[in-house]
Amino acid sequence: MEQKKFRLRLNLFDGIVLVLALAVGAFLLWSAMKPEIPDEAAPASTSRIRYTVRLQRCVLGTSDLIQTGDEVADNIKNYVIGQVTAVEKAPDRRRILDRENLRMVWVETEEFEDVLVTLETSCEITESAIVVDGGFQLRVGNTVHMRGIGYMGSGPVVAIEEVAK
Repeated sequence: MEQKKFRLRLNLFDGIVLVLALAVGAFLLWSAMKPEIPDEAAPASTSRIRYTVRLQRCVLGTSDLIQTGDEVADNIKNYVIGQVTAVEKAPDRRRILDRENLRMVWVETEEFEDVLVTLETSCEITESAIVVDGGFQLRVGNTVHMRGIGYMGSGPVVAIEEVAK
């Protein structure tokens, strides 16, 4: 009887596939065994801020309903977004088309009013955002949908300032 010897015969394509498979296996083993580098994120600093929201197109008399000391919440996600420190009534202004002169002009309306509500709250200030206690991210220009006792409205954040400790 003749003994058959096993001979491994690889062509060029088989060799390339084998080398690639070994390289992928070595990379996966290396990435699983390497130590993780901790993120060096800047710690968030806790602070108090005061910011102003312009509630737009409110029904006349809404500014009388808002009292200093009211706690205000976000109307969508129910985050507590601050305590009212000041309320200011402002005329509602709209841009309309002046058809005679064919240009846009600002006009004050008498059916509605704008209300500037100043809120104060504690927050965390990071490199990328200001996060109010409840998790609400605050930026100038973001629209806030807020509600208090007997009123609700929406409008942009027009100013943010840090309160001195």
